[in-house]
Amino acid sequence: MTLKNSILWMTLLATLTLTTSGCSMFGAKQVEVISKPIEIEIMQPTMPRSIDLKEPHWFVVSEAKVSNPCVKDEEGKRPRNEDKTCTLGKEHPDWPEDYSYLDKFLDEIKKQNGGDVVFIAMTMGDYELMSFNMQELRRYIREVQEVVVYYRNVTIKNPDGTTEAGVGVTNGEDSRRPSIGLFPRDNKE
Repeated sequence: MTLKNSILWMTLLATLTLTTSGCSMFGAKQVEVISKPIEIEIMQPTMPRSIDLKEPHWFVVSEAKVSNPCVKDEEGKRPRNEDKTCTLGKEHPDWPEDYSYLDKFLDEIKKQNGGDVVFIAMTMGDYELMSFNMQELRRYIREVQEVVVYYRNVTIKNPDGTTEAGVGVTNGEDSRRPSIGLFPRDNKE
């Protein structure tokens, strides 16, 4: 081995020793680990606007005859002739004698729709099913609303969003608001 090779090997060995031992030759510093909770500011989304439902018009139609009473006189009575016909005439003289609620409904719908009549019908059982479904939707929406309000109240410092203690609200150790487990109120938890 030549002098050049031995210097190269010695330099390589010294570099390798220093890199594998790191800075341990100069003494190790004690690292102190401190865990402390950090309060996170949770941005609260705006609550969605309330539902704005419109009421549909329901028509209950039967084949019963529409009553077409006689016109009242000055005394409030409905005078009739001996053959049981109205003396002063009927209140709606254009209605035929056997005019039913179905006929009346059809005439009104034809007026509204320019002569066209279209029916959308359902059975009583289907109507009850639709009513049940609406109650289920109402129940579900109310329960989801309660969950949203709960988590909103838990994540806001105070329900109104302020950091000061409000009326009946405390932020200290005696707070009765539930802890969600991320930041215990004291070291015992």
